[in-house]
Amino acid sequence: MLSETQNLEGMGSLLSNGKHLVFLDLENCTLQQVIEVLMKVQISYNLSDIFIVSDRERSFRAWCFSQVDFDIYLEILGKVRRHGILDWNFYKWTVDRGYATLRTSNKKHRQPQELVFTLKTYSVPEPKMVKQVIYGTGVQKSGLTLLMKGAKAFLRRRK
Repeated sequence: MLSETQNLEGMGSLLSNGKHLVFLDLENCTLQQVIEVLMKVQISYNLSDIFIVSDRERSFRAWCFSQVDFDIYLEILGKVRRHGILDWNFYKWTVDRGYATLRTSNKKHRQPQELVFTLKTYSVPEPKMVKQVIYGTGVQKSGLTLLMKGAKAFLRRRK
C-alpha cells in the first residue's frame, strides 16, 4: 500500500481505567455488510449504540463507547475480521500496541467523515478522558517512506 504521507488526528481506545472503547476500521465492504456484522457483534457482547461513519465508498469507521477488557476487544476484532471487513493494518497495530487508534480528522483528497448509520441499543456517553492521538500515514512499516510533494516523489529509508 502506498499513500500520501500526512498527519492525522485520532482517538485511542485505551482508557485510564484499563478498559477499551470498541473502535473498528472497516474496508472493502458495503454499508449493509457492516450493519449485518456489527449487529451480530453488538448483540453477542451487549454493546451500546454503534456509530458508523464514512468518507468514501466501501470505507467505514465504527465507534462504540462501551468499555471492555482488552481480551474481549480482541475477541470482537476477531469476529469482525473473520467476515473479511476489518482493515488488516488496523488489526495488526491494535494487537501490536495493545490499544487501537481510530481517525477523527479528515484525510487529504477525501470528503469529510459523515455519520451514515447508527445501530441503536442503549446510549452511553463518550468518556471524558479519551486520549487524543496524532499519527502519520503513508509510512511503510518495512522502513521505507514515499514522500509525495506535488508531482515529485522521494523515497526515504526510516532509521
